[in-house]
Amino acid sequence: MTKHYRQRLVAVIALSFLSFTSPLLLTRNAAAARVHQPTANPKEIASLIEKLKTNDERELSAAIKKLGKIGEPAIPAFMKALQDKNLQVRRSAAQLLAKIGPPAIPDLAQALNNPNADVRSSAAYALGGIGAEAITALRQLVPLLKDSNANVRSRAAEALGGIGTEAKTALPQLVPLLQDSNADVRSSAAESLGGIGAEAKTALPQLVPLLQDSNADVRSSAAWALGRIGTEAKTALPQLVSLLQDSNADVRSSAASALGSLGAEAKTVLPQLVSLLKDSHAGVRSSVAEVFDSLGAEAKTVLPQLVSLLKNSAPGVNTNAAKALVSIALSLQGKANTLTPTELNMAVSNLESALKIMEEPKANFQKSKIAYLRLSLNVLKAEQTDRLFVKSIIRKPYFWGTGIYLFLLFGTFAIRPLWLLKIYETLKPIAFKIRVIGTDVSLGNLIFLKYHPRVLDAWVAAHIQSTRDEFQKRETVRDRKIIVPIPVILDNNTIATLKGKDLQPTFAQKRGCLLIWQEGGAGKTSLACLIGKWAMSDIPEERICNHRMLPVLIESELNMEVAEGQQPFIEAIRGQLQDLTDTAEPICEELLEQLLKQRRILVMVDNFSEMSEQTHTAIRPEMPNFPVNALLITSRLEEPLGQVTKTEIKPLRIAGNRLSSFMESYLSQRKKRDLFSDTEFFKACIQLSTIAGDRNITVLLAKLYADQIIAKKEGTTDGNLPNNIADLMLHYLNQLNRSVTENKLSDCTVHKDAKIIAWECLRPTYRPAAANRQNAIDALDEEKAESRLKYLEEKIRIIQTKGVAHDQIHFPLEPVAEYLAALHLLDINNKDESKWQDFLKVADSQNSPEAIKGFLLAVKDCYLDKIPGAKDTDFLPKEITSRYNITIPVPPQSPQAVSPG
Repeated sequence: MTKHYRQRLVAVIALSFLSFTSPLLLTRNAAAARVHQPTANPKEIASLIEKLKTNDERELSAAIKKLGKIGEPAIPAFMKALQDKNLQVRRSAAQLLAKIGPPAIPDLAQALNNPNADVRSSAAYALGGIGAEAITALRQLVPLLKDSNANVRSRAAEALGGIGTEAKTALPQLVPLLQDSNADVRSSAAESLGGIGAEAKTALPQLVPLLQDSNADVRSSAAWALGRIGTEAKTALPQLVSLLQDSNADVRSSAASALGSLGAEAKTVLPQLVSLLKDSHAGVRSSVAEVFDSLGAEAKTVLPQLVSLLKNSAPGVNTNAAKALVSIALSLQGKANTLTPTELNMAVSNLESALKIMEEPKANFQKSKIAYLRLSLNVLKAEQTDRLFVKSIIRKPYFWGTGIYLFLLFGTFAIRPLWLLKIYETLKPIAFKIRVIGTDVSLGNLIFLKYHPRVLDAWVAAHIQSTRDEFQKRETVRDRKIIVPIPVILDNNTIATLKGKDLQPTFAQKRGCLLIWQEGGAGKTSLACLIGKWAMSDIPEERICNHRMLPVLIESELNMEVAEGQQPFIEAIRGQLQDLTDTAEPICEELLEQLLKQRRILVMVDNFSEMSEQTHTAIRPEMPNFPVNALLITSRLEEPLGQVTKTEIKPLRIAGNRLSSFMESYLSQRKKRDLFSDTEFFKACIQLSTIAGDRNITVLLAKLYADQIIAKKEGTTDGNLPNNIADLMLHYLNQLNRSVTENKLSDCTVHKDAKIIAWECLRPTYRPAAANRQNAIDALDEEKAESRLKYLEEKIRIIQTKGVAHDQIHFPLEPVAEYLAALHLLDINNKDESKWQDFLKVADSQNSPEAIKGFLLAVKDCYLDKIPGAKDTDFLPKEITSRYNITIPVPPQSPQAVSPG
């Protein structure tokens, strides 16, 4: 071993008896030391110090132990002992002062100036034992580097090395000692540079030559110091390699350790290091094993030699060999997939042998090392298994064929999911028979990801733009471009402004059903159109579901004449979807079923309450085979829908104190607000409030009134503004008729015809519904009835044709139909009580009194507004009120929130 190591070993042996509780050589905490200080008089201390001269090892140890317990109070006695002529006494006193630590530094610093060289040497030795905290004595230590006594110079250099990096300011005084004539001084100076570490790299030019010093201790200390400096010392690699063959074991050991500190550079000298694993000296073998520990995977070729060292009984050799094996194994674990087959097999074989040795009961290796080695070995074995699996696949075509198939399938799924549908459609007609089950199987079944949500989302994305464009072109949607928010009741909670996110809980369910119900003109259809737009939104927060949906609007009776085995409702959706997506061919039934099932299509059924019993029978969400899992229905009634779980929305009427806010918003959206001064605007609002009276009005009526004041302001209508709701409907007809330029009918004729047709639509059930076209023509009872009907349909567009055979007509705006029909009844019944009694008898016979309240309210309004001198106590209004409780409740007052129409 080096001089440095020998001195430290002596100190460890001597001071191992100084403490009962701590295995540390030097105790830095003086306060802790004082806790254990026993009382002792000077005579007793002097007696114990005298015993330090004994040659009896037991007596010497006992004296050191007792003196160590005394601690700080013994400093003066220990300082005096530093002057003793006996080397053993001085050495022991220095070690005891080092144990006391910082409290002894002032006395030791003063002793550095003692004229006695032995005292200076011992004081420096003690400061070196204290370590980094002796930095306060640096100023007194540095001058000793030039002391005339070689032993003092050597001890001072060692003390600076003990202080460590903080002693770097002494480098200019330390470096010259590398050329000292005394070998011990040169050795101590080199070790001191090693203690300073990487900061001593500036001394490399003077330190490297010492590797060829004639003194073995100097060579060993220089190699040790280069190792402590680290990678900056890589320029000394050739000289260090040559020391691996040095005749001195300590030199060989220090050189090997130094090479290990150079990092990756050491891998270039692996052959020379491997040869030292068989060195006759255990310390050399142990040091070399430590080098391989630092190299990790770079030392994988040394595994066999390290395994053989595990059975070496020399101290430290088998322990360091185990550490190196674990380090290499952990490093190989992270690079398992980069190893060649030969490297991988060799690593597994050697590590298995190592694990077997380390797991032997008498081996006494750390359990953590065994666990790490086992873990790394398992990873490498798994890599071995994977490679064998891949090799077996290559040898078996059906294996790699399956692999290629899965790779292409999942690759297409990840990059071009929509292609899976196209591939499926191509392969679907191709079938082959499986003998075991005796039936044909389509090749399309191989595309098992074809209806995955990701694929369906891709299909929706491919058609979303065309659907948006076509949806906006629908007459129902186009007529409701302007939507002014009003409050709604959502499942018994009043919401000021309905947002798409409010509906997300409904359509997050596997089956989502939304019912929007309220009287005619409340804005149900407008709200449905708005929800349809939300469903297509690119902004996740706006949507009604976490994915986009295509809205399909069903607003006509279903065509029951479909092919056998097909469902009228599905066929209607299929036809609408083909039109929305603008595709030449109808969507295949299988794909449509999946789109409906996985809620990629939002089916919206408008005016459900006005549809026939046949249509109601075809749309039954309570049935287990009902194909639609995202359904929206608008109705005048609170439809039971087979008692399925549903979310209900009820748009509220506009309260009287909110009419001005509504008008402001509607005019602004139409960019017509600037037409009116504030005085004109508020005057118009007062007029609307007068029309409404003490009740709230529907969105549609407010919208029609707003359109009237715009038309009047722009000069596109004649006369004064309406004073009641009935007049408002007639003014609306006048406004529509004003736009006709050719073959124009008079407003009076339009009024008459529209009222007759409206009554024809309501007459069967007292609810707005489609009327048979021919019956309507017959009701007009005119020679030109056909052309007059077309005038209402094509010129002023107050009615529309519907039905598969185009043999039905209806009013898109239901409240308009109700008031026009009421005006017609007023024309024929006037104040004739008997006729009104007949009218009420028919009303009493209707199956759903709630559904006809809108019409009865219109009849009551028209009677009170149009019959001169009419009063609430007259027969008709009184009967309607008492029989049907025709009142319009005032909704809860809240900020605005859904739309006209």
